[in-house]
Amino acid sequence: MLVQRYVNRRSAALIAALAAWKAPASAQQPMDQADSAASAARPQNAQPASLPFALSGVLYLNYQYGGPGGSRSDNRFDLERAYLNVRAASGNRDSVRVTLDVYQQRDGTRDQYYRGWTMRVKYAYLQHDLLRGPSEGLRIWGRIGLIQTVMIEKEEQFWNRGLSQVAVEQAGYFNSADAGASVGVTLPNRAGEGYLTVTNGAGYASRETDRFKDFQARLTLTPWARGNGVLKGLQLSPWVSVGARASDFAAGRGTVRPVADGRTKNRYGVLVSYRDRRLSAGANLARKLDVAESADTTRDVVPATRDVTGGLVSLFAFVRPLASPSREHPWSVLARVDDVQPDRTSEGRQRRYIAGTTWDLSARTSVTFDVQSLSARNGLAGGSTRTFFLHIIANF
Repeated sequence: MLVQRYVNRRSAALIAALAAWKAPASAQQPMDQADSAASAARPQNAQPASLPFALSGVLYLNYQYGGPGGSRSDNRFDLERAYLNVRAASGNRDSVRVTLDVYQQRDGTRDQYYRGWTMRVKYAYLQHDLLRGPSEGLRIWGRIGLIQTVMIEKEEQFWNRGLSQVAVEQAGYFNSADAGASVGVTLPNRAGEGYLTVTNGAGYASRETDRFKDFQARLTLTPWARGNGVLKGLQLSPWVSVGARASDFAAGRGTVRPVADGRTKNRYGVLVSYRDRRLSAGANLARKLDVAESADTTRDVVPATRDVTGGLVSLFAFVRPLASPSREHPWSVLARVDDVQPDRTSEGRQRRYIAGTTWDLSARTSVTFDVQSLSARNGLAGGSTRTFFLHIIANF
């Protein structure tokens, strides 16, 4: 009897609560009316709450048609990348940046894990302003964490990453980000900037794999930045990367004894870039020096080594034919050619062509139709591809 009275009381309370919740729900105003009523009730001088960080990002969308020569063409809609940037102050002289990289997992060996889009961290660093100054004064800052490497982000200020990676990244010279520390210097009177880094060397898409590090430096000079002549937008950026990697036989293999020494991994080059309202262009000349190893693991004790020197030249330009020195125009045409020689002891090389046209829908969104081809020449292994793209790039 006591149990029945308890159940009856709980049931009555539940029914009353449902009735009380249902009554205002059935009388709920349409969304726009509710928002208007809330706005009217809010004090006129009230300000919306601000977030403690700044959020921005970019979408790289495309439709592509084409593929290897001599085969039936592939076609697909693709989200190549989505970058989400979070920036926030972390003190009077400190700030943080975290950039999330949304990409499609295309490694067939990991299909059981996931075959769609996933996310990883590309940049995540703390910046400390060591020396502050006016906009045209001397400034020095330091960063630690997942940081930009020596020159890829600099080149992407002139080449649109949404269309393709820059040549040095495509050729595997190094990644655009890595774990490490850096120091940046902005020179006074808009004379240029310097950038020094020390990183793990494995790139942001990998954990640290050995004890060796990469030391990188870039000096950007803008000698005519304060003038009004045609050379005002010219930048000269020599750069260098000196590093090493673990031997392929670091743990030993067969009869080959473990090798504790690192193997050379050096890169250097110069980026010449230019920008005004009618033209954005660049030329990157780069060289690399690696050490290759080989051994017969059934009888050799020490692996044989040889130097492998490669090089590349990348030229690109965006031209706005209808723009003037005082007014931009939304239409532009673009072209790029890369010539990559993996080993200078052989004539084999890889050639890439990109050509297209772009229309800016707004200051933040553009549409580009382009064709990209890749071919192996002079005996280099590999076939040829040609792909047509419709790229949509949206910043927010």
